[in-house]
Amino acid sequence: MGLVCPSCRRLLKLPFPGDSPPPLVISQQVTPEPVIVTVQGEPARPKGEVRKRRRRVTKDKESVTPDWEHKRGRRSARSEKILMASMIGGALLLVVVALALFLKSKPAAQAAPAHLTKTPIIELPIAPPPLDETPDVGAFLRVAEPLARSFLEGKTVTDLLAVVRHPKITGPRIQELHPDGMLKPPGMEAFAEGGQVMLEKSTAVVRVRTGTFEEREVSFFRSTDGWKVDWESWVGWSDMPWDEFKEKQPKSPTRFRVHLKPIIYYNFGFSDDLKWRSYLVESPDGNHRFFAYVERGSRVDDLINLADNPSGDDYVLDLCFPPDNPGSNQVLIAAWIADGWVEPEPTDSP
Repeated sequence: MGLVCPSCRRLLKLPFPGDSPPPLVISQQVTPEPVIVTVQGEPARPKGEVRKRRRRVTKDKESVTPDWEHKRGRRSARSEKILMASMIGGALLLVVVALALFLKSKPAAQAAPAHLTKTPIIELPIAPPPLDETPDVGAFLRVAEPLARSFLEGKTVTDLLAVVRHPKITGPRIQELHPDGMLKPPGMEAFAEGGQVMLEKSTAVVRVRTGTFEEREVSFFRSTDGWKVDWESWVGWSDMPWDEFKEKQPKSPTRFRVHLKPIIYYNFGFSDDLKWRSYLVESPDGNHRFFAYVERGSRVDDLINLADNPSGDDYVLDLCFPPDNPGSNQVLIAAWIADGWVEPEPTDSP
């Protein structure tokens, strides 16, 4: 008869009357001591325990540096070698870059030895277009704009002589109008605004706006010296002042820049409208007017053609008074010089 232990699930025998009960404490069993084996002076590990072998580090018996110092020394040496290699590589890279920049900035003639350089190619300057060809508009404007600016911003007669046509002829004329050599330049605000350019073979007219907001035309003439500003057309130059021309009434031809328009007026010595063609001549400033006549069918009559332009046009003409003219406001057109106010070269005259 027994009882099952709820903890260990073992059957416990219950004592009957007269049985001797077993002792409550079991005597401790003696565990045998492990066998200790000594290897090379080191205590052996208990039997059955896995012995980990440690790598022996051979060192100099005379050295007093600990093992960890040797290990650190090896790592430092490797780092120093890597650092040294990086520094050398960086230095070489800087040398290569500096050499490339030096060669790039060095003139081509010094980039290579003289015996290795190729024969240089000499580029001849592009010749200007012949005078009988109409120049390119873009090429003309690139030259004309700085000329016009220098002309309109010049403060002395000397400034103008560098950009005007025929300076030996024009210089004394400018000096005559400005005895002290000083000018009052109008300046330039706009050049060829809206593309207002009239370009021919040897002449050009460009619309400008001055610093005083005045709309004017600057005329240019092209000769063997290149494009230059025509000062005479700018000021409406005439060989004689209009007041003097009216007072002295010269009988020899005198050159003027005029505005000419057709008019019907025949009187005094020019009353025959079958022989004469009548015009009204006006000075550039509009302060002087004369009745001008040309013989019909003459060469001058053929060159002046205002049949389709009743408002008139600008011309360079030679004018004079007739020897037997009783009036003071009638003149003869002795010669046609040019359409517009730019006088051609002597060889260009028709």
